Amino acid sequence: MKLRRRIARLEIIAATAVALAGVGLAAGTANAASAPAPIKLTSAQCPADISSGQHSGCVTELQELLNKNGAHIAVDGDFGPATLAAVKSYQSGHGLSVDGIVGPDTKAALDGTGTPPPPTGGGQSKVVDFARAIESGKAERGWGGGRVPYGWDGGHTASPGPSPADCAADGGDQACFNATAHHTLGHNGQISVDCSGFVRWVYSLAYGRDVFGPDGTSGQIAKTHRVSSPAAGDLVFFGTNAGSPEHVGIYIGGGKMIDALDTGTYVETDSVSTGGRLIGYYRY
Repeated sequence: MKLRRRIARLEIIAATAVALAGVGLAAGTANAASAPAPIKLTSAQCPADISSGQHSGCVTELQELLNKNGAHIAVDGDFGPATLAAVKSYQSGHGLSVDGIVGPDTKAALDGTGTPPPPTGGGQSKVVDFARAIESGKAERGWGGGRVPYGWDGGHTASPGPSPADCAADGGDQACFNATAHHTLGHNGQISVDCSGFVRWVYSLAYGRDVFGPDGTSGQIAKTHRVSSPAAGDLVFFGTNAGSPEHVGIYIGGGKMIDALDTGTYVETDSVSTGGRLIGYYRY
């Protein structure tokens, strides 16, 4: 008799659990079904700024993209407190202005298909602001602070930012080997950036995403277009021709650039004339 009662009790508990699970599933399905259909963030149907309190397919798309980037929020098309917190967290982790507003820069970073508009701020581009901050030794993502040395192949790992110099990379560099022999600035393994590694790092900070990737100067010039009237924040390339550039710096105006010039130097401001044979000025 006791065994039968115990079995009956277990059957009731199991049936209740199944019923509750069904209710939860139905509620989740209902929430998903009630969410507006997603709309591409960069489409004309979405407002320039998506912000707290809005309910639309643009918010549905936003929530899905945030979840793909590590958030864990409901996809219901409502821009509520949880979505706001997820947006701010994403902005903070991608070098964007942390205001909780999904404007052009945040949209472009999340969407990943379009080029964000040129960054601006206080009459001077964010590109120049970040370049100057790094030159002055300010801590930035991937760097704890202090002057940043030049190092052969530095800055070309999976993520932007200083990385160990590799004297043997790309056919090797004698200056790097010499620095290693004397354990001077730019030696093998020193955390550093080369010219294109520096540019990659600065642009990733300014745009909130790795726009150039680990490529060197040839890959960078291929992703930009030449301009006849350079502006602060443009890139200036040097070498024999555009097919094989040998050096790149960030133009800051007045015939000056901030660059990682060569072994034995730090990120610094140099005259454009020190870069070698000028190829031209290019804009992303």
